[in-house]
Amino acid sequence: MMRKSASLVPPLLAGAAVLTAGCAASAGADPANPSGSVQPTAAAPSKPSIVGSQWRLKSDPEAWFRVQGSNISGNDSCNSLNGSAASLASADRVDFGNGVASTMMYCPDPKGTQTAISEALKGVRIWSRNGAELVLTDPDNNRSWTFVLTPAGSPSASAAPTSSSTASVPAAAAAR
Repeated sequence: MMRKSASLVPPLLAGAAVLTAGCAASAGADPANPSGSVQPTAAAPSKPSIVGSQWRLKSDPEAWFRVQGSNISGNDSCNSLNGSAASLASADRVDFGNGVASTMMYCPDPKGTQTAISEALKGVRIWSRNGAELVLTDPDNNRSWTFVLTPAGSPSASAAPTSSSTASVPAAAAAR
């Protein structure tokens, strides 16, 4: 019996090495570039990426998130956030899965910021970027959240102006 189990060790080690190599190759994957291929520079300009940038919720500069590879980190104005994102076949969609995990401190949330960023970073979202603004839209109900590019390393509460809540629900969805 000892010999049979010992003969399984080399194939199991080889399989583990292959799986580990595959995980390592995709660990820094760009959710906005599912193929991992380099875009040709002579072609039309490619869509700006959301990866490697810090985005603050336009309605509350205390709430922000950052995408590094497929990892997400941030703050909902009270709690730390972390999670992951995956790209989809369409270049304008990203899947945040079941959402981000967060610490569980209690803080008053009169603006609904904690709920807004939690909802924005959950499920499949269509993303569009226009300069320094990023809009995440829920394809099921067209609800959208606007984020503003924040220089990396700067405090989340930047001196940039804020506006009223940018989470919007279409009239048809609000009537339900």
